[in-house]
Amino acid sequence: MTRLRTLSDRLILAILILILAPVTASSQQILTALEYFDTIGANYADIADYIAIMTWTDETGSMNGTLFYKNPNLIRIDFDSPEEQVLVSDGELFMIYVPAFNVVLQQELRDTPGETPGGLATPEGLAVMRRNFTIAYLEGPEPVPIEEGSDLLVTQLRLDRKQVTEGFRQIILSVDETGFIRRILGTKVDWEEVQLDLDDIEINQNIPTARFDYPPEADASIYENFLFQPEG
Repeated sequence: MTRLRTLSDRLILAILILILAPVTASSQQILTALEYFDTIGANYADIADYIAIMTWTDETGSMNGTLFYKNPNLIRIDFDSPEEQVLVSDGELFMIYVPAFNVVLQQELRDTPGETPGGLATPEGLAVMRRNFTIAYLEGPEPVPIEEGSDLLVTQLRLDRKQVTEGFRQIILSVDETGFIRRILGTKVDWEEVQLDLDDIEINQNIPTARFDYPPEADASIYENFLFQPEG
């Protein structure tokens, strides 16, 4: 169960940040960092859905797969590694199928943007980040290579927490020249770094709601509310 808990923690951290990715922002004029961040919230309402290739990396290794998101709170990840692993959330129930253990982890979600997978993908969720983090350019508004030797140029925002209750001390967002967040680097409270990379982002693909239906495997063991007890 310890290995399952570690896995679920990784996945939830990924969900809580990856939903910030499919946002376009105008770069026609130089904006302050806070203004630039605010354009993300303004544009987010225009995103109906998106598909992206995601890679999540932390100290234990990496996971990758295809992410499907539908506004306001539907999320599904079909993993290539770990193979056949699936994560689904409808804003009320969060479910992970772990084929290596033939286990389904289910969690009823609280009605709080910061605790709900997908909850940050709303104006309310972005407002929570705006309120609880200070926002600045990492170096400046000028694009720089996302990493040494890369041809991909990005503008980087640095978010530092104001409240000790935040799960991340710092978040660095790397936004490409077309306005898409391509990398999210988070520093957790224990100083562990986690990184989410997003490629091949396709927005407004008219993803059917049925895409987010995932009946658990009939013979799988089910663990309910494995993270916390829902509020009664």
